[in-house]
Amino acid sequence: MIKRYDSDKIKQLVFNIYQAYGFSETQSHKVAEMLIYTDLHGIESHGVQRLVMYDHFIQNGKIRVHSQPEIVKETDVSAVVDAKFGLGQLNGIYSMNLAIEKAKQHGIGIVTTRDSGHYGIAGYYADMAAQQGLLGMSSCNSRPAMLPTHATKAFVGTNPIAFAMPAKPHTFIFDAATTTVPQGKIEVYNKLEKDLPALWVAKNGNEPVYDHTQTEDFKALRDPDATVGLAPLGGVSENTGSHKGFGLGIIVEVFTSILSMGNISTEITPEDLSVGPCQSFIAIDPAIFGDKEQIIDRFSRYLQDIRELPAIPGKTIYVHGDKEAAAYADRKKNGIEIDDRTLEEIESIASRLNIDYTNYVA
Repeated sequence: MIKRYDSDKIKQLVFNIYQAYGFSETQSHKVAEMLIYTDLHGIESHGVQRLVMYDHFIQNGKIRVHSQPEIVKETDVSAVVDAKFGLGQLNGIYSMNLAIEKAKQHGIGIVTTRDSGHYGIAGYYADMAAQQGLLGMSSCNSRPAMLPTHATKAFVGTNPIAFAMPAKPHTFIFDAATTTVPQGKIEVYNKLEKDLPALWVAKNGNEPVYDHTQTEDFKALRDPDATVGLAPLGGVSENTGSHKGFGLGIIVEVFTSILSMGNISTEITPEDLSVGPCQSFIAIDPAIFGDKEQIIDRFSRYLQDIRELPAIPGKTIYVHGDKEAAAYADRKKNGIEIDDRTLEEIESIASRLNIDYTNYVA
């Protein structure tokens, strides 16, 4: 069952949990802010639902609480950051702030980060740039999850791409895995015991998996030697564009692991403490192309023209960022959505850390 919970109370609970791990007050605030931002925007797969995974990584040492990112190569417009296996959200915020600073000084900033951790939604970091009046992009590689077109074994990560640009009445944000759905969405459906509604998971290259009771197939998604994987954007056939999602996943690999000389997807496993995912962060100042306000106004009019196109009866035309803005307004007023399984996981973590969670989840 899914229930609503006050976002400020859950944010305080997350803050308390991260302080109990040993993160500083400032760091704990950043993590809590980022995770609740995610749930407020209706992306439950990557919000507090992820706390149990981060907890596991903190306990086994894959996430190192006291690590600090280090710049290992830098120019006026670029940098390579060694994240030293710190918490992904903190590495992401550090790296995007570095890209933003370079963009403000030189018009563009590109930062690629290696040996990081799972950093949540890519859109958060792209939005950081947009909130500063810039164009923002971010991407991340991950352990193998995607079945390359015609392959029977996962090789490429879910490898999301996010883009954000200031617009009116709200920021345009595109954030999507290059697989049909992210791994976290499969996890949410499993927790809710819901069958998958479309070809999200396949085995043996092209056999769809829909039934949530096929637990062995879903468990195998985390087995690097299994013949089960996520379908690329476009499914598992070239006729439906499978090669396009596959190709986008490879492009993400270039901007993350290849340029940073970090670990490619096939080198990343959850239990290997010597490897971590790689990320990229790009900020661009529209002013290097012309009058910034005119550019933003033109883009805003373009988006509004799309919204006003004739729509299929009973349907609404949304542009990227519309649904998230609506979700934010709803959840800020009525609470974020947390399923019972996730709540149990959060309560278990808090209890182990001697945190009284009762006042936050009432």
